[in-house]
This record gives sequence, C-alpha cells and structure tokens, in this order.
Amino acid sequence: MGDAFIYITSRQVRWVIMLSFVLALIVDALNLLGESYLFLPPITLLVLLYWCGHFLDQTYVSTAFVIGLLMDTLFNSTLGIHALIFVLLTFAMLRHRLHFRGYSVLQQSLNMIGFLLLYQILRLIVLAPPMNEAQQIAFWSMPLVGGVLWIFLAKGLNRLSHQKAIES
Repeated sequence: MGDAFIYITSRQVRWVIMLSFVLALIVDALNLLGESYLFLPPITLLVLLYWCGHFLDQTYVSTAFVIGLLMDTLFNSTLGIHALIFVLLTFAMLRHRLHFRGYSVLQQSLNMIGFLLLYQILRLIVLAPPMNEAQQIAFWSMPLVGGVLWIFLAKGLNRLSHQKAIES
C-alpha cells in the first residue's frame, strides 16, 4: 500500500503548494535557457499531478489552466495549447486519484509514465514539433525519465506536506 492515509487539507500546506509551483516553473524556464533537453519532463506538470492526486479537497482544474497558460508563454507556443493539455491530464487524474493515492510510489511512477506518454502524444498531435532522429529518441524517452523523477519528487513533497501539516 501507499503512504499512511493522513487527511491533510490543501489549506494546511498552501505555501508549500504555491512554492512548489513557483520552483517548478523556474526549473522549466532554466531548461529553456540552454539547450532544450527533450528528455526532461515538464516539472510543473509533475507537481500539478502530485497535488491533484494527493489532496481530495480541491480539483486543481483552474490551477491547471493557469499553469498551462504560463507554460504557453514560457514555451512561446499558441496560447491555450498547454492549458488544454494540462486540464485534460488533470481531469484524467481526478478520475483516477482515489486509486492513485493508495498506490505505492513505484506504482504511482508507472502511472505517471502513462500520463506523460499521453502528454507527449497530445503535444505531438497538437504542436507537431519538427524533430530529427536524435530528438525523437529524446522526445519519446521523456515519460521514462519522468517516471524516475516522480519517485524523488513524490517522496520529497510527501515529506514536506506531512511535516508542514504536523506543524500546523
């Protein structure tokens, strides 16, 4: 089974949630400064899906829309594309989050590979980024890298949110 079910409301860890989104946007922006590493997943999406999957008192659909718009401006893509993709993935997580919350971190990681693969497919259909063969390998390896990153991200955010909830 997953971590112990401690009912924590998002209100108890509001600052942790906001800070995690800001840090995730900064990490995604840093990815764009140098060479664009196609094998790195959007950290903001991982953080969004984490909070959506672990807190039952909010849906985060409006947050997904706003963060998607921020990602559109960050990636200089058509306004609303990432917002639509993020809202669709958030809705999928909402439909699945009761099961997802009970999974171990490794099982969650496998689910995240599926979510990130869906993200890549939607992004490929809608944005159709031009890629050479080396870029295609990096593009399709992103869900696997995201699954590995999920393990560390989930453990870190679990520790932060549980510690903050105990303090308050």
